[in-house]
Order: sequence, then C-alpha cells, then structure tokens
Amino acid sequence: MLCGRLVEISRIDRLLSDARSGRSGVLTLRGEAGIGKTSLLGRAEDTARELGMSVLAIRGWEQEHSLAFAGLAQLVHPAAHLIRKLPERQARALSGAVALGPTRPVDRFAVYTAALGLLAQISEDGPVLLTVDDAHALDTPSAEALAFVARRLMAEGVAVLATARPHSSVAWLTTHLPVLDVTGLAAEAVDELIVDRTGTRPTGAVLRHLLDRSAGNPMALIELLSDVNGHQLAGQQPMPAFAHAREAAGALFSRRVRALGDPARSVLLLLATSISAELRRVLEAAEAQGLPESALAEAESCGLVVFESGTFRFTHPLASTAVLAGASATERRAAHRVLAAVCPDSSHAGERAWHLAEGTLGADEQVAAELEKAADIARGRSGYAAAVTLLERAAALGDSDSSRSRRLFAAAGDAFLAGQTGRARELLTTADALSEDPHLRASVAAGRGRVEALTGHPKLGYRIVFQAALAVRDTDAQRCAGLLADSAMAALLAGDPGAAVDAALEAQKLVDDPSGNVALVINLVHGLTLLHLGQALQGRERLQACTTLVERPTDSPIAVEYMILAAIAMNWIGEHALARRTLDAVLSELRVCGALGMMPFALYALAYTEALTGRTASARATANEAVKLAEFTNDEVWHYLALSSLTYVEAIRGDADQCRRHGRQAMALRRSCTDYPRDASEALGLLELSLGQYEDALSVFHEGARSTPSDSPDALVSSHFDYIEAHVRSGRRPTGRMLGVLDDHAQNSAFPAQAAIAWRLRGLVADDTSAGACFDAALRLHSQVECPLETARTRLAFGERLRRARQRVKAREQLRTAVDAFDRLDARVWAERARKELAATGETVRRPRTAGTLADLTPQEYQVAQTVVRGSTNRETASSLFLSTKTVEFHLGNVYRKLGVRNRTELAHSHPSLRD
Repeated sequence: MLCGRLVEISRIDRLLSDARSGRSGVLTLRGEAGIGKTSLLGRAEDTARELGMSVLAIRGWEQEHSLAFAGLAQLVHPAAHLIRKLPERQARALSGAVALGPTRPVDRFAVYTAALGLLAQISEDGPVLLTVDDAHALDTPSAEALAFVARRLMAEGVAVLATARPHSSVAWLTTHLPVLDVTGLAAEAVDELIVDRTGTRPTGAVLRHLLDRSAGNPMALIELLSDVNGHQLAGQQPMPAFAHAREAAGALFSRRVRALGDPARSVLLLLATSISAELRRVLEAAEAQGLPESALAEAESCGLVVFESGTFRFTHPLASTAVLAGASATERRAAHRVLAAVCPDSSHAGERAWHLAEGTLGADEQVAAELEKAADIARGRSGYAAAVTLLERAAALGDSDSSRSRRLFAAAGDAFLAGQTGRARELLTTADALSEDPHLRASVAAGRGRVEALTGHPKLGYRIVFQAALAVRDTDAQRCAGLLADSAMAALLAGDPGAAVDAALEAQKLVDDPSGNVALVINLVHGLTLLHLGQALQGRERLQACTTLVERPTDSPIAVEYMILAAIAMNWIGEHALARRTLDAVLSELRVCGALGMMPFALYALAYTEALTGRTASARATANEAVKLAEFTNDEVWHYLALSSLTYVEAIRGDADQCRRHGRQAMALRRSCTDYPRDASEALGLLELSLGQYEDALSVFHEGARSTPSDSPDALVSSHFDYIEAHVRSGRRPTGRMLGVLDDHAQNSAFPAQAAIAWRLRGLVADDTSAGACFDAALRLHSQVECPLETARTRLAFGERLRRARQRVKAREQLRTAVDAFDRLDARVWAERARKELAATGETVRRPRTAGTLADLTPQEYQVAQTVVRGSTNRETASSLFLSTKTVEFHLGNVYRKLGVRNRTELAHSHPSLRD
C-alpha cells in the first residue's frame, strides 16, 4: 500500500499518459534508501500494464559494476530478435556488447546509439514503460547508454522511469533530465501507514515522535514499529529508545539475517557475493560447501531474497548490504573463492577473475593475469570503463613494477576511450613513475601528451612528448618521428609556432618518406609557419598538400583530430570548399561508426566553415549538435569549442540573449591553467560590435586576452580585426601597432579575405579623399573568396561613409546590397543597421519577410530537413543523427508545417539551399 505520494503518483501518471499519446518522457526518482522509490516503480509498472503498455525492466546491482553492459543486457536480451533490424554496424556493436555475437572494440557510443535504435524498434508495437531501478548501481557503460537514450527520446511513446540514490557518481547522468526528489512522508501519510501496519491509530504525541525518529522514511518507520506494541501507540506505555532513521532502515534487514541459522546465512552470503544473478552457479557453490537444500528454503522464507526463473534478486539493496556486513572478511573471501571455482569456462572469465581477485590476499600474478584477460574481453565488448577497473585491480595484484606499469598504461588507454580523461592522466602518471622501460615510457608520454593536448593543456603536452621523443631518438627513429609530430601539433595548439617548427623539422630529418600523421603534421606546421613569416604562396602550397593527404590516405592512417585540424587550416587560407569536403567526409564516417567522441570537434570546425561561407542556418544546427554531444560526452575542451562556435553563429544572427548566455558558459570553462583559444570572447566581442556597444566590445576582448596565457594580452587583442574596428568606432585613434597590422594584411594579396578586411578598416580611418579607394580595394578582394558576412559588412561601412559624405546615390547602391546580404544570412542586427542607414539616405526601406523561412526551424528540424533533402530515407536520417525514426517523422512534420510544403519533393524544390 502506498501512503501519501500524491505528487509522485501524479508525475508518474502524466509520464505514462504522454507515452500513450506518442510523447516520450523521462523521470528519475531520487531519494535515500528505504524512502519508497521501488514501491513507486512497482505501482507504475502495474498501472502501465493495466493501460496496455509494454513494460521493460532493468535493475542495477552493485556486484555487476565490473561487468560491462550487464545492465543494458537486461533490456537487449529479451528483444534480441529485433537487433537484425538495426543498421549493420549498430547491430554488430550491440550484439558484441551484450555477448550475443562476436566481439570487437568499437567506439562506445556506437553501442549507445544502437540501444536507442533497439528501444525505438520495441516501441513500434505500442507505448512502452522502461523502469530502471537503482540506476546508481548500474555498470558505467550501461548507465551511460541509458542516459544517452533518455536524452534522445522524443516521439517514440517511451516512458523511462528510473530510481537512484542521491549519489555523486550518478549526478552527471541526470544532467538535463527531469528529476523528482522523493522525501520523507508527511504526518498524515505516516499516520496512515501506522494504522495499515498495526491496526492502531497513534496518539498525536506518539505520531510526532515516530515521525521525528523515522524522518518519514517508510522502511525506517516499519522497523521502528516492530519494537512498538499497541499500548505504546495508544500512549498508555512509554515508547522505547529508537535508533536514527538510516540505522533503523538497515537494522530491519540485519535483524532478519541474524535470526537465520548458519547454513542459511552462508547461502545468503553466496548470493550477496555473486556477480551474476544466475541461481545455477550459486547452487553449485552451495553444494561445494556442503550446504543443505533446507538452507536455501530458509533463506527464501525470510523475505530477503526472491527466486524466479532460474535467477534471484534481493528484495532491497540494503538486504544484500546487511548480509555482507554480517560476515567476516575471511568468510567473504571464502565465498568468492568457491564462486570462482564454479565459473571455469571462458564465457564467465570476467566473473571468475573478479571472484579470484576478491578472494586473494596480497600479490598474485596468476590472478592478475586472469583479470587482464577479463579486461581484454570487456574491451572487445566496448566496455572500456569496466576494463579500466579490471586492469587497475590487476596492477594492484601484480608482483613487479614493470607488470604494474604495463597494466596501468593499458588501463589509461581504456580510460581515454571511456571518456575518463582525468582518470587516464592519473594512470599514465603512475605508470610513468613505475616503469624503467624506455619504450613503454615513450608510449606513456605519447598518451600523456594526447590527454593534455585534448584537455586544454597543450603546452604541457608538448613538453612531455618532446622529451619522450629525444629519449628514443637513438634507438627508434620511426617512433621518434611520430612523437615529434605529436609534439609539434601540441605546440601548434599551444600557440608556439617556433617549437612546432623545430619539432617538425626534426621529424622530417628522421624519416625519408613520411606518411600518415607525420607527413600531415610536417606540411601543416610548415605551412602555417611560412604564412607567419610572410611566405604566403609557399605556405598555401604546404597547407593544400594537407588536403591531398587527407583525401588520399596512405597505409599509415591519419588521426581524426589531425584531419580536422587540416580542414581548419584550409579555412585560414580561404579554401572553404576543401575544408567542408574534408569535414563532410570525416563526419560521415564518424556517424556511420557511431563515434561520438570526436564528433563535437569536427562539428565545431564545420560550424565555422558554414558560418564563414554564409550558411548561417546550417551553421546554427551544426553548432547546436556539437554542444549537445559535447555535454553528453563530458569533454570540457570540445564543450568549450562547441559553445564558442554556437556563440559565434548567434552573434552573426543577433540572438543577443542566447549569444551572451552561451558565450559566458564557454568563458566559465576557461581557467588560468588551460590554453584555450579566444573563440568565445571574440564571438561575444562581435555581438557587442554589431549592436554598436563598442566599449562593451572592447571590454570583452580584453577579458578574453587576460585569460589567455601570454606575455602581452594587449598585443593579442590589438591585432584582432574586430577589436580594431571597435576601437576606431568608439572614437579612439588607431595605435601604431594597429596601423602596422592593417598595412601588413592589406599588402598580403595571397590571403584575400584578411586583406579585404584590412582595407575596410583602413577605409574607416582614412580621410575623405582616400576612403573610397580603400573600400573599392576591399570589395575587389572580397570577390575572390566566399565570405558573405564580411563582404556585407564592408558594403555597410562603405555606405555609411558615402552617406556622411553626402553621396546618397552611391551610398544607396552599397546599402541595398548589404541589406539583401544580411537578410540572406539572417543577420538581423546587421540588417537593421543597414536599413537605418539606407532610410537615412531618403529611400523607403522594405521590411524583411519573417514567415516560412529556414530561420524558423529549430536546429534539429533544420538538420532533419537538410538530411532528407540530400536523399536520405527517414531511417537513414535517424541513424545518422542518432535519433529514432519516429522522432525524425515528428520533426519532418514540423518542417512541412512551418515552411508550407507537403512533402520532401516540395521541400527540396522550394529550399534548394538545403542541398548545399
């Protein structure tokens, strides 16, 4: 019987009602042990069945925490026949993860996207309730998979109802998901529960006393009532002394355990110690210990455990906790050893290894080797987090520093793949301290450099990897060249081109015919350095060679992040088409593989490419996806970059509130110890510049420079074009350094986009006789590179100058063109500025059309529309965007309604830009 809980029941009923109407939803019931979460879950399951919904259930179990995807398997195994309906790569990834097919390591997110696809397939037959009890006890890969699924559900008719204790380990899993805190019962509900359990209504004083001592926790209250008689409830006898609420809840199970005979307690200990919920192996272990069958019956009759269909489960997590707490350390180790003995076959290698480890005192190389094999199996199933746990335990049981360092290094690699970069850093540091093998230390250094470079510390990454390269220079030239290439890239990310060049030159000397990463880095670093030295043509040639390497890969594979960096370099030299082609190819492969880990970086680069080339709506959708994926993958650097790209697009569009919110979120991720680029502050500066808030723009630029490691923050901002424009428009005279920067760029015709902006800024500060020539030069250069925003800004500035010089006819020509360009870009603030200037010339200005445009679509609606117009089916669209088919159909319906079209043919015909 549920007493009280009207708020919780109302929320749950609304969740079920929404699912029956085709709207998916998620709710996590969060509260302490014994508060009634599982009872609410049971009530929801009963209600769902009465409503004709399918009910799926997953239960977290602490003992399975080291078994990769043990929790997810509870969902997948009953629906295994539907796996074949998933895209082939997803089907293979999911089958391997839950041991239903061959195993091979894949990106863990491929498994997560497959789980989403499977749940969507299940919902094809009608609304579904998925309950997840004790989510805090799930193995990490399963918890991540379910969190990913929960965040992507929309129109499948799936209700996800989870329970969890308020534990820090699951806090990030519930981020951006609805949570309802389940607290203690109110006095009326406590009174009702007491009457239901005892048949006696307590006096007011007794009720208040029981409410105070139980804190409204139902389980604690039930335990307290076991020591109270009717006379005491009626106030006729004094109440006994009570333990606190949490102690009382646990005591309820401890008392039952103590009341059992030794054989029954031994059986319960085997059950509580078992990693698997299969009853067969526990029965074998009980037989090996000579325990009678009556012990099993006694264990079941005490109400602590339930047997069903060859499996078992404890009635409450505190029940198994009480069993373990009541046994000595010696008894627990003995239980683990006997369970290990009944898990001899390779299909249970992970369980066997863990039981052996738990039953071992001191170092044991043989057990450590078994744990290592179990980690290999977990890795093969993409359970990288589980592999980390197993390898750390194996290292602890190893009998030498060399074996420990080797296992910790392997654990660090798995931690990186699991998205646990902080843990990877700690493991690598420890492995380095333990190892004396120069080759292993070089590998460790490479790993540390990668982790540091991709977590906002590229300077430190450069130093670590460069020193490691020098250590193997005389013994392994090929390895040294690879390390030098990595260190050069880290130096480049850290803004130290001199160090990057030195490392790249050393790498080139060591390898006669460089390929793969080494060749790409050499060309990239050399190209950028030549640009920096003013040798523009040679620099362009080097950077264009990077694209050739990316498009024609050799036998030596190129790391994805290096391909993305090469595309970013293409943007720097105005080769936007090449950059986009490279990024499209990278993203296509990442989507097919479900490799979400590197996607935010690629999407960040693509968003800038699209924004630079005037595809603002597409850039907004791309940046928005980058932010969402970065939030889930929990990668701070990618999150910063993704937020920066979204801030930039919103600055162009003039979405001031959203731009400032996202920009500040990005700036909050920058700390004094990180080497992040100034993308976020520059985007915020652009917004304030567009609004005419020039002092605010200057302040934002300076704030960004101060948080960037540099000997001269002022030098950083004074060379930035938008900073110079804000400086000039605020009424200040340009500094000598600023004029020098403009002169240098204006004369560098090898980079027409930058030269054009420099000429525009020179036009702002020139006298009336020479301003026109400056703007004409800028427009000629703009015509050589696709840069619609900057071209429109130049025309606006030119029109402003012409109007003030009373050349109204010429001003109108520039301003009309600027208005049209800003409207196409959906750059509303800029467009309004241009309209005001045009009106000031005496022309009647038309207002922009506001309905039925691509700007009306949400970012995800735009992505769906873009993907289907390019020829993908709804199923293919769902797979590539990590959505369900029903969600794609839902978004597509909104697209048709907002744009006034009836099908995808009309959509493609009326909005051809979606194909670009």
